[in-house]
Amino acid sequence: MRMFATRVWGLGFERVPVATFGSGGHLNRLLKLADRGDRLLFVGTKTERTAPALQGRLLGMAEIGFEPMRTLEIVDHADLDARDFDDGGNYKFPHAVALTEAWRFSPPPLLSDVLASQLTMVATPGVEEIGEEDVARILALPAERLLLPELPALKRMRRLNEVLRPTTGPRPGDANYTVERSAHGAASTYAFRFGKRNLFKIGHAEDVQGRLAAVNQHVPVEVLNEQWSVYLTHRWPTSVDAYEMEQRLLKRMEARRSGFERVQCSEGDLSSAWASALISDD
Repeated sequence: MRMFATRVWGLGFERVPVATFGSGGHLNRLLKLADRGDRLLFVGTKTERTAPALQGRLLGMAEIGFEPMRTLEIVDHADLDARDFDDGGNYKFPHAVALTEAWRFSPPPLLSDVLASQLTMVATPGVEEIGEEDVARILALPAERLLLPELPALKRMRRLNEVLRPTTGPRPGDANYTVERSAHGAASTYAFRFGKRNLFKIGHAEDVQGRLAAVNQHVPVEVLNEQWSVYLTHRWPTSVDAYEMEQRLLKRMEARRSGFERVQCSEGDLSSAWASALISDD
């Protein structure tokens, strides 16, 4: 399990089960680094806005969803602090991710009593990964599981997380690209389609059918009567070639991306972008 710390003003995550960010870049970084089962650690700031009893303390932790969301699409304006809106009425933390499970530390310990070192400034606007030894100490703390509010949008989000679990692979040649996936071996760029919907999943793999089977493991077919299937595929001499086409295709479909490597678009739009990405090297 990996854990990522972020500074907060208090226990608001108990009332509104989302983690919010002022920048989409900070949220996307968290979603790229984390995997299902990893946790977000909430640390009270040392500012006046945080209650004195909570300042500099570990407040709680949560497992997160894997779909980037807009805060105001899932949380009512009235549930948010008026101080977090600018003079034009714009919310300062518009990017959010759902909390699927959460725990409160009881009592909340001082960060300095648990972690080997203080957090850097990165944890204020975004997240900072915690070392393995610190994670072990955190997991040993007394913690109470929270009963989170069931907001309709978040209930749907939790179900989608199980059905459409995102998986983001490393670039071929990266240190964490495993030996089973050689950067020099042949591979394919693919587009999977979910049922007959205009929802597609873009990626690359050496074994497309094996990849399809792995993706469908997270789909409750017996409930939905739908699953992913191969829609388009192109074989390349190397994994690097396949990866680069994947990235060109995702770049062309940026406006239609619904989360990570998934896109919502018509068959014609995808086919057009696919043909362009196939013949271009930009």
